[in-house]
Order: sequence, then C-alpha cells, then structure tokens
Amino acid sequence: MDIDISESDLAFEEEVLRNPFKLKGWLRYLDHKRDAPVRTVSVIYERALRSLPGSYKLWHMYLGHRTGQLRGKNPLQFSDEVRKTELCFERALLLLHKMPELWLKYIRFMRVQADVTRTRRVCDRALRALPVTQHARVWRMYLRFAEHVGGHTAHHVYARYLRAWPEESEQLVDYCESHEEWNAMTLALVKVLDNTGFRSSRGTSEYGLWVRLAHVLRVHARDLQGWDVERVMRDGIGRFTDQAGALWAALGEWHAGQGDVERARDVYEEAVTSVRTVRDFALVFDAYAEFEQATVAAELEHDVERGRTGVRTALRLVQLERLLERRAFLASDVELREIPHSVRAWLRRAGLWRARADDSALTDKQRAKALDMERETFAQAVAAIDPRRATEGHVDELWLAYARSCGDDSARRAVLDAAVAAPMASVAELAHVYVAYAEHELARGSVEGALRVLTQATAHAGSTRVDYRDESVAPAQRVFKLQRVWALLVDVYEADGRDSSVRSAYERMIELRIATPQTVVNYARYLEERASFEDSFRAYERGIAEFGYPVAIELWNIYLKRFVDRFGGSKLERTRDLFEQALDGCPSEYAKPVFVAYGQLEETYGLARRALRVYERATRGVANADRLEMYRFYIAKTAELVGVAHTRAVYERGISELGDVGAMQLSAEYAQTELQLGEVDRARALLAYAAQFADPRTDPRVWQQWHDFEVQHGSEDSFKEMLRVKRSVQARATDARHLAEVELSKQPVKSKKPAVDLPTATANPDEVAIDDDDL
Repeated sequence: MDIDISESDLAFEEEVLRNPFKLKGWLRYLDHKRDAPVRTVSVIYERALRSLPGSYKLWHMYLGHRTGQLRGKNPLQFSDEVRKTELCFERALLLLHKMPELWLKYIRFMRVQADVTRTRRVCDRALRALPVTQHARVWRMYLRFAEHVGGHTAHHVYARYLRAWPEESEQLVDYCESHEEWNAMTLALVKVLDNTGFRSSRGTSEYGLWVRLAHVLRVHARDLQGWDVERVMRDGIGRFTDQAGALWAALGEWHAGQGDVERARDVYEEAVTSVRTVRDFALVFDAYAEFEQATVAAELEHDVERGRTGVRTALRLVQLERLLERRAFLASDVELREIPHSVRAWLRRAGLWRARADDSALTDKQRAKALDMERETFAQAVAAIDPRRATEGHVDELWLAYARSCGDDSARRAVLDAAVAAPMASVAELAHVYVAYAEHELARGSVEGALRVLTQATAHAGSTRVDYRDESVAPAQRVFKLQRVWALLVDVYEADGRDSSVRSAYERMIELRIATPQTVVNYARYLEERASFEDSFRAYERGIAEFGYPVAIELWNIYLKRFVDRFGGSKLERTRDLFEQALDGCPSEYAKPVFVAYGQLEETYGLARRALRVYERATRGVANADRLEMYRFYIAKTAELVGVAHTRAVYERGISELGDVGAMQLSAEYAQTELQLGEVDRARALLAYAAQFADPRTDPRVWQQWHDFEVQHGSEDSFKEMLRVKRSVQARATDARHLAEVELSKQPVKSKKPAVDLPTATANPDEVAIDDDDL
C-alpha cells in the first residue's frame, strides 16, 4: 500500500501522522489528493479507516469513491474490483450496520450485479439489521428490485412486504396488472376484499376495489382459470345494493362475452328490476340497450351473409323496441324503490299510465287496461306510503288524484269515503279531503251529499276542548275544530236557504272558539241582511266578548257604525251606552276612533256641548302619542261649534298638560290664532313662551315664526328682545347639550321624538326686510 509522496504532500503527511485520530486532517489530505490516481486515493482512505474505523463519513466517502469507479463498467469484466468493493461494504457494515444509507448504497450497488440471490440476501440482511422505522426506505428499493426480477421472486417479496404493510396491497395489484398476470391480480383483489379490516393507503373504497375486480373478470375472462365469475360478481352485488349498477353491467357483459346471450339478457332483466338508485338504473339500462343493439347488429350481419331476413332478427328488433318503451316504467320502479314514501314519485308513476291511456295509437282494450293500472297504482300508493313519512307532498294529494281517476261517481265516492277514514299526517290534510269531497258532491248537484260529508267532518261526540294543533290526538278527532270546514258548511247552508242551520253553524263555531273576527262580521251581516238587527247586534257583542284587544276594537267600530246607521238618533241613550261600553276598559292606544265617532254622534244627533265634552275626554283618554293631534281636533271642533274665542281655554289646558314639544307646537299655533284675532301682544307672549323649548340650532321653525312675526308686527325694541331671548335660549341649550354628552358615557341615548310641523305666519306685502347685522 505504498504510494509516492510529493513535496506538496509532506505537510498533510506530517499532520495525519501527528494526529492520526483527527478526521479533519484526513479530509484535508483527501481533498488535496482528489485528482490523484485511484490507487493513491484508495490507499489514503484505507490508512484513514485503520485509524478511524468507526467514522461514518469516511466510509460513506470511501464507498462512494469505490462504486463511482465501477459505474458504467461490466461487472463480469471487472469482477475483482467488484469483489473488493463488496468486501469494503461488508467491512463498513461490521461496525455501522445501523446506518440505513450504507445499506441502501450497498443494495444499489448489488442491483447492478447479475447475482439475484446475493442481492436479495443483502436486502434481507438490511431489514434484519435496521430498526422497523427505517424499513420503508429499504422496502421501496427492495420492491423495485423484485419487480425488475419478476416471477416467483417478486411474488414472494410482495408476500413478505404485505404481511408487514397490508394496507399497501394495491401495489401488488398494480404490479400484476402491469405484467398482465390476471390470475394473480384477481387472487390479490379477492384477498383484499375478503379482509374486512383492510384500509387502503390510497383511500380507495371497497366498492372501488370491487369495480376493479369486475373489470378484470369481464375483460380478461378467457385468461382466468378456476374462477366462478358469476358467484364472485353476485357476492359484490349483494354487498353493495345501493351501488350495484357497475357490477350488474360487468356481469351482463361477461355473459355476453362468453357468447351466452340469453343468460346475459336474464342478468340485465334482473338488474333493471332490482337496482335501487336512479344512477345505477341509468348505468344498467344503457348497458342493456347497447347489448340489445349489438345483438340486433350481429343478426343483421348474419342476415346479410345469408341474403335474407330471419325470424331471429325480427324478434331481436321487437325486444329492443319493447325495452325502450319500458324505460319510463322501469325508471319509475327504481324511483319508488329508492324513495317509497315520495308522493310525487307515485303521482309520476300514475301519470305514465294516464299518458298511455291517452295514446290514440293503442286499442280500446289497451287504453282500458292502462286506466285500470292507473287506479291500481293509486291503490298501491295509498297502501304503501306512511302519512307521517311522506315526502315531496302529502297523502291527501294521492287520495284526491285517486278519486279523479275513477270513471263513475259511485267509485269516486267509495275512494273518498276510504280517504276520510284513512290515517293522515295532519288535520289540514284530512280537512282538505273533506272539503274536496264536499265540492265534488256540489259539482254533481248533490247538496245533500255535500251536507252529509261536512256534517260528518264537524260532528264530534267527545270533549270539545281538543286543541286542533295537538299532534298527539288523531286528525279525525280534531278536524271538527278546523274553521275551513265550518266555513264551507255555512256557505252550503246559506246557498241552500237553510236559515236556522246557518245560525246554528255560526253559533256552534263561536261556542267551539274557532270563529275568527271575520266569521263574526259575516254572521252579523248575514243576520242584518235578513232584517234580524237585534240578533246581528248580539252577534257583535258575542264576538267582542270572545276576542280581546286589539281585535275587539275593530268589532266595536263596525258594531257602532252599523248601530248608528240603523237607528240614527232614535235610540240616542242606548247608542250612548254602547259608546260608553266600548270606552270602558279600552286601552288608550285604541280609543281614538271611538272617541271621534262618539263626538260625531253627539254633533249629528245630540248637543254641541256634549260633543265638546266627549272631545275633552278624548284629550285625556287617548295615548300620549295622539294627545297633541286630539287637542288640535278638539280646538278645530270648538272653533267650528262655539267660535274661535272659546278655543283659548282649550289651548291653555293643552299647553299645561302636554310635554315640552307638544306645548311648544301648541303655543305656536295658539299665537297664530291670537294674531288672527288681532291680539298682537298675546301672540308675542305666546311665541316667547314657545321659544323657550326650541333650540335655535336644532329646531329653528318657532324662531323663524317669531322672526317673521316681529318683522311684520314688531318694533326695533321688540326685535332686539327676541334676539336677546334667542341668545339666552341658545346658551342654555349649549349647557344642556354639554351635560348630555357627559351622561352619554354612562347611559344609552334615548331616541328623540320627531318634531311636528308648525303653521307659518302669513306673508305681509308691506313688510320691511331687516337684517340681524343691521341692529
């Protein structure tokens, strides 16, 4: 192992001799000799490793150096160098057998050699030497080597690999597919599918694996031996009943590929009548249609060869035509299997038979049979659907469509009688059936039949305290509390002229507490039209007693108007008593229209002073939001009935009772009235009082009114006094705003009421324009 040492090497030789166990010295020496001959570099590596036999870095570099020299060379021609390199790897692994990179480098080196057995043994030794956490790196290289070798070696290696990593079974399937080993691929897929605990690392579902198996069995059936294809396929179909379309299609194609046409057709027929989803049906039906078309095409080619058309061709064409005609019905069957409680699905099924019955190309017998099938479909629907689980509609729609499909009245009555006796999901559905039944009887001119149906619906032998919203009680025991049925019953009685029955029905509705305010009004108007005025008034009073406010006030308004229109002033005291009853207990927010109507009654049939007394009560009895408007109305009526001068007392009382905003607006209006009366000083005093409540920056209307007033009727002194008051009010408002801003951080801000528009002063054509800056 002697080498030639040049003068440039002396320094490095001295360093490694002085510190032979220092790695940096050897690395610098090797870097210096990187362009030296191969033997020289190898000798230096060997010297370094004698001193540092456990250095991973040195061994890694040395082995890289050795393998690099053999790269691209024939291992048979350089067998000695290959053998020496192998020995280097073995020496390195004696101390560094836990280093995965050395094992991988060793495996890569051995793969280049022609000795499969020795390479496999190196891989096995690597798996035994390294910890389990490093096995994945070895297996990747091991499997590439096994796939390259192929044959039994590959299968044995994969068998060992899958014992440790069963979730990677699809790698073996891919390998078999790429090498066209169909028996082995099928066996691998079957083993995976038989393993109930298998979880694919690729996220492939069990159904996806079954589809892959079905594809292999279908396409490569002739290459498979010893497999019962139909049994395997049906096993998958039994497991995936909701996704069996692809498997059924594969089974049918397999039989067709085997030349068993009739068996393939039987499979397709079984498939289209057993799949449970529309998606599977579309898949199977398309495959079935393609199969029939291919069969027809094959027969036509055979006929061309023979020179004549055979019976089999005509039969195949008829079969294809009937298959296409059955598509809608087969799809409907699938839809009903998928959603058996769908009302719309059953209606579509019956519609198919109705469309067939309307087909003019069919014979009378065929159309009659289609109508019978439509009625049979409805019978199956109402028997199959659970009313509480019904989707896309309600059961009552089916019953009514069933009745419409019947050809004669007796059959329709039988269906409707069964409908009202059948269970329903809600009382509204049962009421709908009763109403439709009654309307059917009325359309046939049978009033007695309609009354029989409605009487049956409204009759109840038990307690009347049943709540029609109580779902725990059967709909048949709650339908009598539904206002819709009673309203139709009243209309039938009224149209037939049965006065006593109409009254009894209305009274019964009120007793059952199912009457609405409109029902009370209708009852009262019905009695009024028959000149039973007192009974009509009693109906209003019963309705008012039943309903609280705010509904009662609407009934009072109608009642009072009807009473006044009927008697006018002939029963004035009784009318006054009614108004007093209406106001007694009436909330203030609803009292305004009653007070106004009461006052108008007194104006028309009573005394003016009584009317004003009513309006005065109204200013106290209405809601606070309506008091200002009510005062304005009272003032207008006072001016109309007893003169403008008498409005002063009303204004003064209103100013004293209303809040700041109301007092400000009423004072401004009072000033306008005084100005009309020629009382300029009183008007000025009222404006000065109103201005105290108005901030000039936020509510300038009162100030503008005062300004216009002074311009028309004031003097220089009075105008200056107005400006002084304005500055005083503005300063006070500024202080108040400042205090309010301080309080904003402590409590929420209350919304400010909207201001009410005030009447403006009348323009004076002789006024002189005076600017504030001129004063």
